Amino acid sequence: MIFATTTGISAFPWYVIRVSGLLGLGLLGLLMLSGIGQVTGLTYRFIEPLKAWAIHKAVALGLVAVIAVHVLTLLIDSYMPFSLKQVLVPFASGYTNKTTILGVSLGSWGITLGILAMYSLIIVVASSLGWIDSKKKAWHWLHYLSYFIMGAALIHALSVGTEFKDGSWRLLLLAGTGVVLLGVISRLLRAGSLRRRLVDEKDVQ
Repeated sequence: MIFATTTGISAFPWYVIRVSGLLGLGLLGLLMLSGIGQVTGLTYRFIEPLKAWAIHKAVALGLVAVIAVHVLTLLIDSYMPFSLKQVLVPFASGYTNKTTILGVSLGSWGITLGILAMYSLIIVVASSLGWIDSKKKAWHWLHYLSYFIMGAALIHALSVGTEFKDGSWRLLLLAGTGVVLLGVISRLLRAGSLRRRLVDEKDVQ
C-alpha cells in the first residue's frame, strides 16, 4: 500500500494535512500580496481592477476551502488524531513539533493561533462578501485582521508544521514572510503618503 506506515495505518490523510497546510500558506501569501498590490496600485499596472478583484476574491475563497480540508482531514486522520474540540477550541490541544521560536517553546499556542487565524479569516472573507458595499467602514477595519492572520499562521506553521521544524522549508517560509513584510511596509508608506496628500489638499482649500 503506497500510503501505509510501518504500523499498518494509512498515512494518506496525514499527507493531505501537510499538503493543504503548505498550500494554505502559499495562498495566504498570495492573498496578502494581491491585496497590498491593489491598495498601492501596483497590481493595476498588470491587471485591470475588476479582474484583479476577481482574482483576489477567488484566492480568498480558495484559501477558505483549503483550510476546511486541512481541519476536516485532521478529524479523520488515524495516524495522529485530533478531536472536534481540539481543532475548534483554543488551548484544547497542546500539540507541538517540539521546535522553538527565538528560543521559546510556544506549546499549545501553536494550535491555538492556527484556530484564531482560521476564525479571523472567516470574518474577513464573510465581511468582504457581505459588507464591502453596504458597510464599507466596518469592512475596512475588519480587513486589518489580515495582519494578525499572517502572524498567527506563521507561528502556527513554525511551531506545528512537520516541514518547518528546521531546514530548507523553514528558511523558505521565513523568506516568503520577508517578501510579504516588504509588501506591508510598502502599503504603510503608501497610506502615509496619501494621508499627507489629503492634509495638504485640505490646507490649500
